[in-house]
Amino acid sequence: MHNGGRLPRLVLIADGFTQPGLDQRIVQSVRYGVEWIILRDHAAKSDIIALSARILVERMRAINRSVRLSLNGPEDMARELGIGWHRTSKEPFANRTQSGGFSLEGRSTHNISEVENARREGLDYVLYGHVFETNSHRGEPPRGLSGLKQAVDAAGSMPVIAIGGISPERVRMCREVGAYGAAVLSGLMQAPNLFQAVDAYSQSFVEPLNPE
Repeated sequence: MHNGGRLPRLVLIADGFTQPGLDQRIVQSVRYGVEWIILRDHAAKSDIIALSARILVERMRAINRSVRLSLNGPEDMARELGIGWHRTSKEPFANRTQSGGFSLEGRSTHNISEVENARREGLDYVLYGHVFETNSHRGEPPRGLSGLKQAVDAAGSMPVIAIGGISPERVRMCREVGAYGAAVLSGLMQAPNLFQAVDAYSQSFVEPLNPE
């Protein structure tokens, strides 16, 4: 079952969330209106991830009880935290019912085959990218809007979240080819003014009024 109609359009990829100082920015993003956070830190040890995630989850839910939270990490850790599970692209494909119990479940995808497999898994969404050039994938050709459009077509009713070099100005371009939403990392985590950055991304999802 896909619950895209209930998913927020903007998701913050809280990369390196265990690092000192980043916790406050993540919490502030929720205070400023971000309603979906994916916690990710591939470099940290599992015990640090578990402790930091537990504290962050409590702090974010104290601000917004309905905030969507997912862990890009071990399945058992996400289950223990009582939040969604975001599978990496390297996670073996398996029917969602075999994991079970997650209110929100998705995965990262980088090609059309992975998107098709994710659709067969019955996941709630996929991240697809990188769509545009980004520092995190230097030297690797981006998929572009044409690749994103192919992913949307392959996903069927499953929401596709564009990721990779997504600025507020590029959000509308992604939505024009069918992307449900956008996942942002540096655009929020490194923004000089977080409040203005959240507002700019939020406004990019507002449909323009049709002239009479």
